[in-house]
Amino acid sequence: MKKCLSIIGVVIIILTTITLSGCQEEGATIEKNFEDIYFDSDVLELINASLDIGEKHGVIKKVEVTFYFKNLLDKDITYLRLAIEFCDINNFVLYNHSYEYLSGFPAGYIEKSPNRISYSEANVAYFDHVKINIDEYIIAD
Repeated sequence: MKKCLSIIGVVIIILTTITLSGCQEEGATIEKNFEDIYFDSDVLELINASLDIGEKHGVIKKVEVTFYFKNLLDKDITYLRLAIEFCDINNFVLYNHSYEYLSGFPAGYIEKSPNRISYSEANVAYFDHVKINIDEYIIAD
């Protein structure tokens, strides 16, 4: 009886270890700077971001993303174009918005005013996350 309980205990410990180690590996493959907002860049740092999700009767009717950046470079960025993608759970882009900074981004600059992009078009009910990508940038000489 003791031998049977010992074997069951060892099996439970092994299964628990395998299960927990698998979760750690899966979590390490996805970079999230802020909840449900994905961004990765060597040029800008996303210093603050948030989502405002408007629902009616449990159905998403509007999503607004607010974000602030910091210039990570020692040079001015004279032009910057972003793509803000509102995606569903399968990473399918529901809505893509292009956002341009026409006034430039000085070296080390931290934004004081928020950038806000809203989405309330067709299929907004399927919204899951936002991806912010740098499409193009120009650095001053």
